Order: sequence, then C-alpha cells, then structure tokens
Amino acid sequence: MLVSFLIFAASCGDFGIEDNPAIDDKVEKFLGTWSVSDQPARLNYTVKIERSPINADEYVILNNFGDLGGSAVGLVVQNTIVIDNQGIGNGFKAEGSGNYLSEKKMEFEFFLDDGIEKELRKATFTK
Repeated sequence: MLVSFLIFAASCGDFGIEDNPAIDDKVEKFLGTWSVSDQPARLNYTVKIERSPINADEYVILNNFGDLGGSAVGLVVQNTIVIDNQGIGNGFKAEGSGNYLSEKKMEFEFFLDDGIEKELRKATFTK
C-alpha cells in the first residue's frame, strides 16, 4: 500500500504548485509605490503601480508616470513592463519599457513626446 501511495504521489508532479495563483502572479512584484530618479530631467517623484482593472493578470497602471500627474498602462512580460505609445495626460505621449532588477529596483527607458519634441528619459525606480 505504501508503494502504491508513493507512485500516486510521484505522478502528481509538484503537488499543485503550478495551480497556485500567488506563485504564478507575474504582476505582483511590480506593485506598490516606487521612488523615481528621472534623468536627464533631474526629477525625483513617486509612481504608484497598481493592477489594471481590466486583465489584472497581465496589465498594470503606472500612476504619475513621467511626473505628469496622469497614468500609463503597461503590459507585464516576464520581468519587463512594456508601455506602448499612449497619451498620459497634459498633452504628452509616452512609450518605452522598464526592467525589474530586484524587489527594490527597476530601470525604465522611455520617450516623452509633447507633439513638438521627443525626449529620451532614463529612470531608476526604487522602493
């Protein structure tokens, strides 16, 4: 009987670990309030990252992105947030991506476009 149980248990694989949403949650690590050092603008501000109310398993909302008071929508792809070209408020558009380096650090590279000039920004997000 013990042998039968061991064979059955071994056939169950990881004992349901792959079904645990907390382990498979690729968005969770990005959530929270981040302090941002934005160059070359030499700005310091905060960005709050929240789950998107639409497709919360893949998208996040970056509130105050670019220190413009508006929000950007980002798609989470593994350790990266991708921001497609979109309006983020005050007549600005943004596009770019950010890479998750650790639970306390991300690096973003993005463009801000006011319709006249397109500026490359490099920002470090820390917790």
